[in-house]
Amino acid sequence: MNFGSFLRPPPLDPKLKVVGATAIFQNCTRQELETLQPYLHERHYLAGEIVFDEGEVGEGVYIVISGKFSASRKGVLKKKRLGEIYPGECFGEIALLQATPRLATVVAAEPSVALAMFRPELERLAEARPRLGFKVAIEVARLVAQRIRGLIEGATEPLILS
Repeated sequence: MNFGSFLRPPPLDPKLKVVGATAIFQNCTRQELETLQPYLHERHYLAGEIVFDEGEVGEGVYIVISGKFSASRKGVLKKKRLGEIYPGECFGEIALLQATPRLATVVAAEPSVALAMFRPELERLAEARPRLGFKVAIEVARLVAQRIRGLIEGATEPLILS
C-alpha cells in the first residue's frame, strides 16, 4: 500500500459533489462543502408531489440530487409551464434571502431527491462561519440577478424564478 494514499482525504460524498456543481455553491472549497452538510436537509418526493405552491411564502432553496422537477405559473386560462429542473440545478433560491411569496409551483415530475437549505440555516451558518455565509449569499444574489437579466433580455430558454 502506498503511504501517499493514507494522506489523501476520503472521497467527497456524492451528494456534496452535486451541491458543489450548483450555481450558488460552485465556488465553495471541499472543506466548505463538508461544513455545509449539517445545514442541508434531504427530501424525497414521489412523482406528482408538490414541493411548493405559487404564492406560498418561501423558506429556502432546493438542490436537485436525482430525478426531475417541473415548474409552472398560474395563467389566465391554464397553467404556464416554465420548464424542467434537473440534477445539479437549484430552485427557490430567492427564499434564502427573503421570505416572499413563491413565483411558481414546483412539482416532482418523477421520483426525485433534493437537498434543501432553509433561511434559518443560512443565518446560523452566517453566524458560525461569516465568510462562508457571505459567500453563499453573494452567489444567491448573483444567480437571481442573472435570471432576472435573462428574463429582461428575452432569454431563449426558460429561466425559472421561484
